[in-house]
Amino acid sequence: MSYQGQDRTYALYVPASYSGTTSVPVVFEFHGYSSNAFQQVVYGDFRPLADRDGFVIVAPNGQGRDQHYNLTREPGLQDDVAFVGAVADRVESQLCVDRRRIYATGMSDGGAMTSALACGAAGRFAAFGPVAAELYLPTCAAGRDVSIAAFHGTADPIVPFKGGGVSCCGSPTLGSAPDAMAGWAGHDGCAQQFTDTRLSPQVIERQWSGCHPGTEVRFYMIQGGGHTWPGSKIALGPLGLTTNEISATDTLWAFFQAHPLT
Repeated sequence: MSYQGQDRTYALYVPASYSGTTSVPVVFEFHGYSSNAFQQVVYGDFRPLADRDGFVIVAPNGQGRDQHYNLTREPGLQDDVAFVGAVADRVESQLCVDRRRIYATGMSDGGAMTSALACGAAGRFAAFGPVAAELYLPTCAAGRDVSIAAFHGTADPIVPFKGGGVSCCGSPTLGSAPDAMAGWAGHDGCAQQFTDTRLSPQVIERQWSGCHPGTEVRFYMIQGGGHTWPGSKIALGPLGLTTNEISATDTLWAFFQAHPLT
């Protein structure tokens, strides 16, 4: 598509069951740094669920050298939060979309993009699912309450679980993943105290109680997990452990289904 005078692209997956007569949910999926939309569609692979439950997948491509999303106002690059809004407008004009059920998820830089949308486009997206990069910034405080579920490996070699310098992508410094999720919990009025439940040897689920009605915050900590998408059939060896004890894809879709825009 042409956006502000530049050619931009996105991958679109429409299940065979789509008829155009019934409104369907949409899952926006964002790729990692130097990756692309097609690779992320295969890596996270919501396609079997889209075929089963009848939703559309939209995977926007980033921009610039080492293709990524512009989240820091890089000169010469477009505002990607605004671009994603334009993509959503286009998809809604071409397909029969349930506007109460538009969701966002992404891996690494795509997780940061998902977090940025939770901060700046919470009125458009119903729920969020960042993987391997979670952000909560002061600018997020002005947005509406949001439901968010995140995944992060405790041995992530790229985006440190406990915060610090990112070992790629210009080496930005990020806060810890637990602190970011606690920020979202506070944003939603949840109690400060959380409950950790061990779901399996490698997976701990953190939940907060007392959140504002209709909102939920969950954090899945992968013990020894790397910079990877939990449950993916594609194992990225140099980036650490990919757990098979939980599927981020299955878990996020169930979470999304439970949280339409209110």
